[in-house]
Amino acid sequence: MQEIIVGLLFLSAAIFMGRRIYKQYQAKSGCASAGCNACGTDKKVELPAHFKQ
Repeated sequence: MQEIIVGLLFLSAAIFMGRRIYKQYQAKSGCASAGCNACGTDKKVELPAHFKQ
């Protein structure tokens, strides 16, 4: 029984961290019909602070 609880806890933590990482690198907005040119080719990509060394 304890192995099942530990497995579920580990699985939920892995899903939580995966979702956080996915949302961190997801585009801020992606709607091209809004008129803000969010999907344009001249968009600058900003790296997170931990990659700027």
